[in-house]
Amino acid sequence: MAVKPRVLIVDDSWSMRQTLRLLLSPDFECAIAEDGASALDQARKSPPDIIVSDVSMEGMDGYELCRLVRAEPPLEKVPFLFISGHAPRPGIPAAADAYLLKPVQPTVLLARLQEMLQPRPAFAAAQGQS
Repeated sequence: MAVKPRVLIVDDSWSMRQTLRLLLSPDFECAIAEDGASALDQARKSPPDIIVSDVSMEGMDGYELCRLVRAEPPLEKVPFLFISGHAPRPGIPAAADAYLLKPVQPTVLLARLQEMLQPRPAFAAAQGQS
């Protein structure tokens, strides 16, 4: 049996965390965090293959979580997807790999996560090294 990719779901809404867990658990091993600080702690202890985070959370919001994840060498390349009920603020979510608006269609979310987990072609990485 193949090992499932590990997704860290971060949302301050219990119902959204449970909905995402139910949706993703057939294809992913799901870890759950109810805020940015606990998500960062979990990611440091056991780096996920991908992070799915709400934007608006008490304390550390999703933007700050993404900034801190990108600043840590063991985590900096972990794909990061925002799911939010609000349109992105200009320039803010630039560090995230994707941004989806709620309500998210399950097929769209699953397709985006699978796409984000695919290895990037070598030529794309080489283009950034001029």
